Amino acid sequence: MMAQTNWAVEVGGSLLDPENLPYYDPMVLMIQAGDEVTWTNVSGSHNVFGALSEFPENPEGFMSNSSTQSGNWVYSHTFNIPGVYNYHCTGSFQGQFHSTTQHGTITVLDANSIEENSPWGELTLYPVPATTVVNLAMESPERLRLELFAPDGRLVNNTTINTTSTIALDLGNEAPGLYLLRLVDDQGRMVTRTFVKN
Repeated sequence: MMAQTNWAVEVGGSLLDPENLPYYDPMVLMIQAGDEVTWTNVSGSHNVFGALSEFPENPEGFMSNSSTQSGNWVYSHTFNIPGVYNYHCTGSFQGQFHSTTQHGTITVLDANSIEENSPWGELTLYPVPATTVVNLAMESPERLRLELFAPDGRLVNNTTINTTSTIALDLGNEAPGLYLLRLVDDQGRMVTRTFVKN
């Protein structure tokens, strides 16, 4: 079965270079179940280590190699089980471990899950997929906190809203990918929706 989307992660850096410490770029991804992640090593000696022996909370284990490798290697893994996956590089130099700067998290969302019901009435996002703007249409007299997370996990919008009309969220400067919109009220009730930006 072919992956739905392939996400690229660059691997590189060195503990010998304080200006270019070991890294994964991006460090945080949010993807759909069935998507593939491909790590490409561009410099240094590294690996991708998400084995259950080190990360027992991962839904499943994955790793490029148990030890670090130099050269231009590529490793891909398809994530079919929803959940949160942590991983790091096992490399070290003179007692310092790469994992202090070179670690990552992948959140795998279930594309087939049933959407949460909104406690504030009907909630609609359009157009989906979005391009430069996504509209949130809802009817809620309550004050809500709106949080919008980019594909790399960055919080790109954190606003308090109190509306019974449509809100336009500007995506013009944001990268394509899978976004997560979260709404939270003063009582802690929460609803999340995902959408894709082309």
